[in-house]
Amino acid sequence: MIAFFSLSPSLCFISRLCRAHPLLKSVDMFKFRGPSTVGDRLVFNAVVNNTFQTRLEVGVRVEAFDCQEWSEGRGRHINSAFLIYNAVDDKGELVTFPRIKPMSKDDFRRYHGAIARKRIRLGRKYAISHKEEVPLCVHWDISKQVSLSNDNVEALKNLAARSGWEVTSAAEKIKMYTLEERDVLSVWVEKHVDRPAHLVYHLLSDFTKRPLWDPHYLSCEVIDCVSEDDRIYYITCPMVNGDKPKDFIVLVSRRRPLQDGETYTVAMKSVILPSVPLSPQYVRGEIRCAGFLIHAIHSSSCTVSYFNQISASISSYFAGNLGGWSKSIEETAASCIQFIENATDDGLISGF
Repeated sequence: MIAFFSLSPSLCFISRLCRAHPLLKSVDMFKFRGPSTVGDRLVFNAVVNNTFQTRLEVGVRVEAFDCQEWSEGRGRHINSAFLIYNAVDDKGELVTFPRIKPMSKDDFRRYHGAIARKRIRLGRKYAISHKEEVPLCVHWDISKQVSLSNDNVEALKNLAARSGWEVTSAAEKIKMYTLEERDVLSVWVEKHVDRPAHLVYHLLSDFTKRPLWDPHYLSCEVIDCVSEDDRIYYITCPMVNGDKPKDFIVLVSRRRPLQDGETYTVAMKSVILPSVPLSPQYVRGEIRCAGFLIHAIHSSSCTVSYFNQISASISSYFAGNLGGWSKSIEETAASCIQFIENATDDGLISGF
């Protein structure tokens, strides 16, 4: 039956869509809904639900007809599945599919259903079955503090500038995107805030305030004032799924824009600091690359983009969102918006 699915009529459309021969990558949610018997006529209905950069989802529905059902035009729904395709060009490289634009109500239903299924697949791949990784933390060296801080900022900007980000959820003020690169998953949460960009920058760059709005932070304290715009923090986080709570040593580097209209940057990454050894109460986690980019829209509003390149040690905090059974990221973003928009003038004084 899967062989028939892979030869579905939609292959002709996919070939025209990408001007290459599609390759079946995986079969998702294959369901047997009823039996067929010898002599039945089988009708395969296939439709492209959505495209995701180099992947494409096709929904297939199989109906069976006996002679009477065929004459009455009334079939039995016996099988369904969602097929994930890639396509390669003449050089053997993956082809990027054009975006699908839904038109009808049913198009939108299938379009958003494909996004939800993609989130479930991400959850299986990165949150549930993620293997442990070798930590990539750098040792903090005071003699190299300038280059380490600048590298921190540039890594965040480079992550934001990469192509291939895909929308996984969208609300009135909050959008969430994901990016897959060589089995590394990154998350981008974009939110609209009705406060001036420079004030938002001061609030978000002071990480001692983050436990006030982020439930993933139990505490956050400054352990080294490297410079006016660079600090090292010690962070503790709550336990998840019965595991030990985690702690982190992170370098936070903030940069104001050189010209009006440019972006404010608040970057963070884990560092190793000998003066803060491992604690038996916590599991030391790693933040590879994360932070905020803040861009002014008007004099009284801005867009805040939060990025995080997810490591194995923090994947448990994203598991629910990736799997689609939680909205903790969106809820945290909403809490951040509320914190910023309700901040008093006294609260706008940065701790830097």
